[in-house]
Parts: sequence; C-alpha cells; structure tokens
Amino acid sequence: MSSLSNRVFAGAAILACALTSQAFAADRGAVPAGGRSDTGAVQAQRAALLAGSRKAPVATSNSSAASAASAAATVSPNELVANSYRAYPASCFSDFLPNPSNAIQPLPVSPSGVLYSGTVTLYERGPNNTDSAEDVTITVFRVACSSSGDKLPYNTDGFPASATLVRIQRQAAYEGDNQLYPQYPDIRISQNGIQFDNKNLTDFVRTAVEPNTVLSDMLVGAPIINSTTYVLENYANPSFGFFDFNQSFQIRFDNGYQNGRKIFNIGAYAPNQQTYPAAFLPMPINGYLTGSWYDPTHGGEGLLTQVFDSTATTRTFFASWYTYDQNGIPFWLAIQTDFPIGTTQLLNVPVYYATGGGFAGNFTKTTRNNWGTMNVQFTDCNTIKFDYSGATPTVTGGPGGTGTGKIWKRLGSINSLACQ
Repeated sequence: MSSLSNRVFAGAAILACALTSQAFAADRGAVPAGGRSDTGAVQAQRAALLAGSRKAPVATSNSSAASAASAAATVSPNELVANSYRAYPASCFSDFLPNPSNAIQPLPVSPSGVLYSGTVTLYERGPNNTDSAEDVTITVFRVACSSSGDKLPYNTDGFPASATLVRIQRQAAYEGDNQLYPQYPDIRISQNGIQFDNKNLTDFVRTAVEPNTVLSDMLVGAPIINSTTYVLENYANPSFGFFDFNQSFQIRFDNGYQNGRKIFNIGAYAPNQQTYPAAFLPMPINGYLTGSWYDPTHGGEGLLTQVFDSTATTRTFFASWYTYDQNGIPFWLAIQTDFPIGTTQLLNVPVYYATGGGFAGNFTKTTRNNWGTMNVQFTDCNTIKFDYSGATPTVTGGPGGTGTGKIWKRLGSINSLACQ
C-alpha cells in the first residue's frame, strides 16, 4: 500500500466522524466544579520554550529537526536560511487564502475543507476577578499548500502538504466583549511517540496568529476578545517535539479544570477534488516560482522566470527563454505581462525579441519586435507547463513554431525562497 493510501486508510475512521459544517457552542455559565490547575506554571513552561527558541540556532538541514544544531554551525551570520522547524511550505501563505482574512486577522476566518469541530468550555475572568466559563466553537481545519513531492520534516512521505489551523469562534452575542472573555486554553499534541503530559514537555505545540513565524506564540491565559484563527507551528528548538501535521494526530484543549479537557482526533491530510479542490489547481504565480527551468530530455536551453511586485493588486511576470536560431546561434526571447495577484495561469502572454544591439553596450538603440505568445502555468513548485506560438519575420533563420504542453523542471532553488 502506498504512503498516500496509508494516509487515507489511517484517517478513514476519523474522517467518518469529521464534519462538513461547524458545530456551534452553547452558552456562558458557572465555572466547572473543582479547583483549577495552576496555569501560571504552564505559562512559565511555554515562556521557557519560547526563550529557548530565541537561543536555538537556525538550521539549514531539512533532514530532521534533531539535526538542526549541527547543521547551523556551517551557516555564515549574514546568510538567509529557511526555518527547518517549519510546519508547512513558506510559500503556502504567500497569496490569497480560501475564505480570505479580514483587516485584523491574516488567516482565514471561515474554516473550509474537512472540519473537526466541537464545543469547548473555556475559563474566563470577569470584572472584579469573578470566575465564569464560556462555551466557544473550536474548529481544526487545513488549507492546501503547494507540494513539490520532496520528503521534508513537515511532510515525511512527500505527498500533498497542508497547513493546519485552529479557529476559536465566540458566540455572536459575546463577540468583541472585552469585559468578560474566555482565556486561551492549554493546547497539546499527541502524535507517534509523543504522548500527552510527558515529562519532557514535548507535547507542547506553538500556535500563532500570523503564518511563517519562528518565535510568535500564544500563551495560556491570553484573552480571546474576538474570534481568531491560529496556525499550528513547531518550536524552533531540537530539544522539543516536532510534529508532522499532515499525518494524523490528537489535539487537546484544556481549560485547567477537572474534566475540562477536550480531545479532537485529527485524520491524516488526504485531499480530493471535493474536500480540497485548491490542491489540484495550478499554483498561484508568485515570487516563489522565480528560478531557472530546463527540459530534462536535453541540455543547453532553458527559461529564467522572475515575478515582481507591481501594484497592491497586480504582479509582473518576466521570463527569458534562452534558445537558438535555425543556425544554432544563441537567441533570446523575452516574455512579460502584468497579472492580478492570485492568478494561476497566464494566457496569450506577449513574447518579444530584440534587434539592433551589440556587445557590452557597443550599440545605440535596440528595436523590440513581436515574436508571438505563450501560455504559462506552474503545476507544482518544480514544474512549469507552457504552450508557444511565434515567428521572427525580421530575422533570417530566427526561431519560430508552435508547441503545446511543454513540461520543464526547476533547476535548483533560490536562497531563502524555496518553494516546497
């Protein structure tokens, strides 16, 4: 059975219990019976984890989180490196997300895909230090990310990747109430050999309101004034737990009271067209697709693509196709167009070639000529697919012709801009 099949099989029973719509919370009420555990101790432990992350070296190796410290020793102080403790590809949040965020929150405000949702009672401290409880709806869900097929610490089988989010939704009647509000719960993860409440604290999970952070963390007891979405992250420290959120796991929300824990069983991420249609679409075109591309069947020819910011809503795609004329002399074609952010396919992109130039600036002016058009899309981080049609009427023996469905591959990654 393939790894992807194992993902589907392992999560089947859990997915059968998952929801396609959110459950909704009940109401406010008195605190649960019994004393409350010392949340200050939990806060101190999380603060220590965060402090340790600040001191921990940033690693370059993707082989495992445990190898991070040794790998970092070879990195020069000014070199940009990727966070090897990341829980999802950095490119995942570089464009508009499904059910886009509002002006306050950068993550989706409406859960989508397969939902794991339920009512959780959270502790709240009101005016005059009065204790009470508030029921909220907590939903765990995923968003599809680009997938290169690489086996990485956060995607150990190399199959489709995702980012895992947690939405804490207050009831409409209490939304924005800053006098009486729930406090952030103690959240833990159990996966593989990491069990809840182990003595090494490896079940602690980092949560953040912004994606692609290294240190940001929500501490136990933080106020929840507005409904908020959080992304699950790993602590950037090899001494603590490292989770692959694409695989199945358990997540526990604890309000500190006896019997105040709620465990969700999260199935493995196994997208299909119905649950995560975005996983099967071409990638949104952004800076992570900057790079060099070649035809694996032959050398000596390639594309260099670059994506630039243009306006608040558009980007510019530029590419150089270094090829040859009919006499075998190198010949460059230039491709350029503006497009709306979030675009996944470029159609009828103008292609040009220049005449009248010289070597090393030994010329006065060049002439830009229309060659034809191209269609361009990126099916994943490492694959460009394009069609072309054009000719060079002003140049004898210049390149020309038509082609469809050309598949070229990426040649290496850009430093600190790896599309995974």
